[in-house]
Amino acid sequence: MRPSPVRESCRPEVAQGSPRTTASCIHTMDLPELLAPERIRCRLDIQSKKRALQTLAELLGQGIRPDTESDTTTGADASAVDSATNGPPAEASDEAAEKRRKKAASRDSTSLGDRLRGKKHDEPAHDGLSDMDILDALISRERLGSTGLGHGVALPHSRVATIESPLAAMITLNDGVDFEASDSKPVDLLVGLLVPENCNDDHLKILANLARRFNEPEFRDSLRAHEDGNALYAELHRQATNP
Repeated sequence: MRPSPVRESCRPEVAQGSPRTTASCIHTMDLPELLAPERIRCRLDIQSKKRALQTLAELLGQGIRPDTESDTTTGADASAVDSATNGPPAEASDEAAEKRRKKAASRDSTSLGDRLRGKKHDEPAHDGLSDMDILDALISRERLGSTGLGHGVALPHSRVATIESPLAAMITLNDGVDFEASDSKPVDLLVGLLVPENCNDDHLKILANLARRFNEPEFRDSLRAHEDGNALYAELHRQATNP
């Protein structure tokens, strides 16, 4: 992976949960600052690592583009994921096919690497990061080595150019999925993390802080106990304010 220049850290200067901020210096962000209730899903029936990553990508995409509908499981994005993992997809509807055609036409001159670096024919980046771009970034990181921490926890993550502050999404599963974790235990508690490309130091600090938190059995159990994203977020906020 190409090393990125490290500039000043990236501290959010707007309300918690929003990725639309101006980069400046940061303290080590904890989960309540990275998450928002709408980016948390509890007790999902997911049976594969691929689908877990897809769900995180959708939630992260909604955080980046809160005014638009998630696109990971429709059109070209779903077909690309399924083709890569399960062979050719089933026959799509006319509407889905048209959506694929339009999306392909709008993006055919932009490579994945350029999209993640925010470049299109050397033009400045825009807030055009799709759910599929996020999924590709998470999968690319997984290919370097599993982000499973052990104890049923995984922290899929990546750095991208088209956001200005870190943000996260969280899902819990009814049944764990194989994540090739070091302890070989199935994963049922996942946090997906995106960090601005220039914030390498902060990326490492956030990951280290999350790894420390998830190493605490009581903390993991408290998150698994919830069935509602709002309640889980309230629990995270309570623990952060009353350690």
